Amino acid sequence: MTTPPGTRPEPLPSLNALLAFEAAARHASFTRAARELGVTQAAISHQVRALEDDLGTALFRRSPQGISLTVEGQQWAAELGVVFNRLREANARLRRPRESARPAISVSIVPSFGTRWLVPRLGRFLQAHPELDLRISATERLVDFSAEPVDIGIRFGHGSYPGLAATKLADDALVVVAAPVVARKHAGWQLAHLAHETLLHDDHPDAWGSWFSSAARPAPKRLRLTQLTDSSMLVEAALRGQGVALARWSLCADELEVGRLVPLFPKRPPLRTGLAYYVVGLRERLRSGPAASFRDWLVKETQHLRQLGESRS
Repeated sequence: MTTPPGTRPEPLPSLNALLAFEAAARHASFTRAARELGVTQAAISHQVRALEDDLGTALFRRSPQGISLTVEGQQWAAELGVVFNRLREANARLRRPRESARPAISVSIVPSFGTRWLVPRLGRFLQAHPELDLRISATERLVDFSAEPVDIGIRFGHGSYPGLAATKLADDALVVVAAPVVARKHAGWQLAHLAHETLLHDDHPDAWGSWFSSAARPAPKRLRLTQLTDSSMLVEAALRGQGVALARWSLCADELEVGRLVPLFPKRPPLRTGLAYYVVGLRERLRSGPAASFRDWLVKETQHLRQLGESRS
């Protein structure tokens, strides 16, 4: 949008303040944002306060348990996430030597799946392919493979990606889980027990309502619901005993296997969402070479995820 002649553009907030806020929003933590940016936690807090004063609105809710975004904060975080991701991608691309001696793979991935599933396993790919460089961009934004230097995308959806080669990695479903300290409240959990718990959910539409319907039971009245739109944050809240979570089993499968999370209704099948993870990209890039190697590794690694899903069906 252009500025009308004779008018001055709206002054931009401090770039350092925007950077501090974006990192704090992405990590849901001033401490982790400070660690990423190489400054103190107090500096992050000061920058965010200054930004809030400049904008005239609160961006975070602060409590002894931590921070969470306000509605205005969510809007700013969504926009700034796109802006800073583009800046990071441009920085990496333009700083890269024109002729690298090492082939590289650029991957775009859903942040929650990247954090909870990919990163714990990434070392196996790096060890098996020491000749390759890898660049991971965690973003919800759908990249344009024909216009951006991205080789592979890992997307979460229904599987319709016109113009792209798509391979399904694994279906997903919702399971009711909690930390052991919460699970021990009852020797055998009943649906009625959930009326007395904080029920955590992500942005899947009417997740708990659908789950109760699948159990052929109406949802109890006056449920205490807490939404965390980032599914990785939802798993983290469950791990910390902050409630009972209706979580995507793909993101909590590792925690379930080692017992850090417990399924409260193990005899009930997961609630299928109709969504799945897909690896996508331009056909010509996935026919051979580094991108094809990474695609094939993903398919092999997610075999375990598919088997877990089948065992819980």
